[in-house]
Amino acid sequence: MLTSTREIKEFRDYPQLITAYAEIKKASAAANASLGILDPSDAEAIIKACEEIIENPYRSELTTGTLHINGLAYNQAFNRLLAAKSGVLEEKINAGQGYEDVFNTAQNLVVYRAINLTRSGVDNLLQTLRNKAVEFRNEMHIARSHLQESLPVSWGAVFGAMYICLKRSADELQRVQDLFLGVNLGLTPIDSFTHSAPGFNALAVNNLRKVTGLLLHSVPQDDDPVCLVLKKVDS
Repeated sequence: MLTSTREIKEFRDYPQLITAYAEIKKASAAANASLGILDPSDAEAIIKACEEIIENPYRSELTTGTLHINGLAYNQAFNRLLAAKSGVLEEKINAGQGYEDVFNTAQNLVVYRAINLTRSGVDNLLQTLRNKAVEFRNEMHIARSHLQESLPVSWGAVFGAMYICLKRSADELQRVQDLFLGVNLGLTPIDSFTHSAPGFNALAVNNLRKVTGLLLHSVPQDDDPVCLVLKKVDS
């Protein structure tokens, strides 16, 4: 008899994503309060609930009981959780936010931070290889290749070659990582200029920058040709 070996995944199995969602909801609540869409008391309640989740993303109430959850369901579940904790209606909590832009923004935050963790180890390895290249610059050994040549080469050159290759990869990783700083919160494709109030995007992204400490920016920019076409169509 065939049985499934897959396990039910809960909210708390992905604490980095939980933290990112709470940060986004906190930034969005502050933006909506500034725009007069949320009462200050409602915004304060939402922000307090988000801060509690950020402080402990492993809380027992962060549960779904489902095997698979997509962006829409995740956003709805998170709104329900915040509604239960804050006493604010779900539609107010989600004001100005489409599930695509929230989920994509959360993914960007998670990936950026994951690369940061990787880079710390890579930077340590780069420094070690650099030091060894200098330390063993006069220590010789016989190099071998698939053609079995026996050529003298220093261990310093070997470590130096490793350093150069890894440095190139690290530089490319840095370039790619910076792409994840561009977020589309409040700028969901197709309905990007209809579902959020004017000014929400700039305020939400600026607030999220403060909450996360990351140099986030809005994508696409207002002067993007595609963005201008969409604005014309929506108007």
